Amino acid sequence: MIDETADGPHSGGDMDNDKRYTIGFDLGGTKMLSVVFDADYKVIAQEKARTPPDGDPAVILEAMDATVRKSLKTAGIAFDRVNCAGIGVPSPVDRAAGIVISTPNMGLFQYPMKKELEAKWGVPVFLENDTNAGTYGEFRRGAGKGKKHMAGIFVGTGIGAGIILDGKLYCGASGYAGEVGHLIIMEGGPLCGCGQYGCLEAFSSRTAMAKDAVALASAGNMPSVFKQAGSDFKLYKSKMFELGLKENDPNVRKIIERSAWHMGVGMANLVNILNPELIVLGGGLVDRIGMPYLETARASMQGHLMAGIAKSVTVVLSELKELAVPLGAACIAREETK
Repeated sequence: MIDETADGPHSGGDMDNDKRYTIGFDLGGTKMLSVVFDADYKVIAQEKARTPPDGDPAVILEAMDATVRKSLKTAGIAFDRVNCAGIGVPSPVDRAAGIVISTPNMGLFQYPMKKELEAKWGVPVFLENDTNAGTYGEFRRGAGKGKKHMAGIFVGTGIGAGIILDGKLYCGASGYAGEVGHLIIMEGGPLCGCGQYGCLEAFSSRTAMAKDAVALASAGNMPSVFKQAGSDFKLYKSKMFELGLKENDPNVRKIIERSAWHMGVGMANLVNILNPELIVLGGGLVDRIGMPYLETARASMQGHLMAGIAKSVTVVLSELKELAVPLGAACIAREETK
């Protein structure tokens, strides 16, 4: 069992007792979440805000700053009592330099976010890819507590994953490890946003599910929960699929089952390569749908594995849900702070 109050694999040292609070931040493509944690990672306050859509790095940074300061105000805590901040971003990061490598939808390219935020806040800031941070959060404080080999897979607009090997976050030679969404599970399959064909993301992401719903509409089988979205797949949100499932709409159920079945194929590939003891499924879509998604994905995974290895891995839902990324980022920041 992991000692949850001790320094973790990123190792850091004792915090100043007067600086007992840590900021955990999840920067998403459409929304951001700032969470204030105490020394035991208890949530003291949290604030959400929309991510500015104009792709201006300065505007995004100002929105991040305002959201963090609002969360501190809600908590009744001054910035001089914060020891550090961890930021989860939807991009590979240069951890040593504190640079966001590329977030095309936000206009952040080779962006020195660490330097900019440290100038504003006066505390050490640490960046991590959001799915890595979410997986680390589950590993330290959630469904993966006590495990040594695990993966976290997060399903939303796209699909990302984090990997824990021998109790440590695995980032790969250049920081790109965990791109499970771009496993090719069908040669010549549908076009993925990355430019390749047949990626897992092209079958199992919420974007892929939305495109399936649009196809149903063109065939005259539009489920009632999708009427307002029409043919614009960008308007199809996770809550719509959740509602369609609750209404037992057979077309919505088929879309969800198709997504989850292909997810199981991707999970089987991951298990064959890494042999984790646990896979945590999370992200906005899975958090909404829950067990129906997990059960189909798990059955598909087991059907694509040898019997012996199938029994060695457990699949569970995220315990931390939307707190996974900010909590994981906060853990990494605190453990890295000397």
